[in-house]
Amino acid sequence: MRILFFSQYYFPETGATSNRVYSMAKTFQDEGHDVRVIAEKPNHPEGVFHKGYRKGVFIDGEYNGVPVTWCWVKTGPDKGFLGRILFYISYMVMAVGAVFRLKGRYDVVLATSPPLFVGLSGWAAARIKRARFVFDVRDLWPEVAVKMGELNNPKAIRLAESIERFLYRKADLITVVTESFRESIIEKGIEGDRIEMVTNGTEPDAFYLNEKPEGLRQKWNLPSGFIVSFVGNLGLAQGLDHIIEAAQSLQNDAVEDVFFLFVGDGPRKAGLVEKVVLSRLRNVIFRDRVSLPEAVEYMNASDLLLVSLANDPIYNKFIPSKLFDAMAASKPVLLSVDGESRRILDESGGGIWYPAEDASKLKEALLDLKNDAASCALMGQKGREFVKRHYTRRAQALKMLSMIDKRFM
Repeated sequence: MRILFFSQYYFPETGATSNRVYSMAKTFQDEGHDVRVIAEKPNHPEGVFHKGYRKGVFIDGEYNGVPVTWCWVKTGPDKGFLGRILFYISYMVMAVGAVFRLKGRYDVVLATSPPLFVGLSGWAAARIKRARFVFDVRDLWPEVAVKMGELNNPKAIRLAESIERFLYRKADLITVVTESFRESIIEKGIEGDRIEMVTNGTEPDAFYLNEKPEGLRQKWNLPSGFIVSFVGNLGLAQGLDHIIEAAQSLQNDAVEDVFFLFVGDGPRKAGLVEKVVLSRLRNVIFRDRVSLPEAVEYMNASDLLLVSLANDPIYNKFIPSKLFDAMAASKPVLLSVDGESRRILDESGGGIWYPAEDASKLKEALLDLKNDAASCALMGQKGREFVKRHYTRRAQALKMLSMIDKRFM
């Protein structure tokens, strides 16, 4: 098959979207298919094009052997509403423009969302290339954006909901990352037989290092003691303030050998740092966003890994991709997401669930594990074995490929 894959975010930009798209594209290629990714020129998080990607409107190249066309987008440090809309729309327009540069027909166009405008690019490309259209839904947008207060203009909300319904109706196949997403889309009047679940997954060998934590801590200048880490986007949806509250409580109790480590950037980082400074906390460490291999080293230097989302029922529909990565690192997970995420963690035996944004329960769970090294080791082992059996990215990519093959070929 000839497959065209639309994703606004892609390597060398890192993150869950890039990981998912690359794993699928690479697997498709390894299985003998002709695949090309169309993505934005890398500019995250500063809003400035990375070195080597600044000239021209389109750059044709490859990432680890997978052909890629990187497109110019309207980007910049402005992360306000208008800036983001122009950012999304510019990708939509330029990505469709890139299609006209490609010769021949394609069999399948696959577009992953959010941003929702990526779906419009995919639909248009499918029409141009007379291909089947697969819409990959990784987030319930605009529903989540409205909940988070990122989208509050009534006209903009109605427009976004109209685009969402249009894409659901036009897609030949809709893939979702959770069963809850599937149910939500069915509730919007979409036939269930056009919706399939292809969850997120992980690369088990990429997140596990057979190195002693002490050496990694020395490399990254981390303290000795019990390190509880959150590695990833420090955003509103992650509900991170309760971690600072737990740190404050432990410091008040004179527990001096527990440290909280944040590795990453995002809109909540400045507020979290301010809280730590004002409270004079000595047990919280911040590190800037790093490359994936460096993030893996921080994860493997930790004793526990945190996976959290804010305290809102909508987030119980999600399965954060970092849950699988954390288990792959063979570390116990403290998870504050209910629903399918909690079920997966319970089934794996790879950690402890606690209620979202509950600082006291977080403190209680981490102290229990701090005093039980044997349970920590066993949970880490169980979690890693579980994702190796059930949630590798290659397995999910093969599932996607099988669905496409059976329906369209």
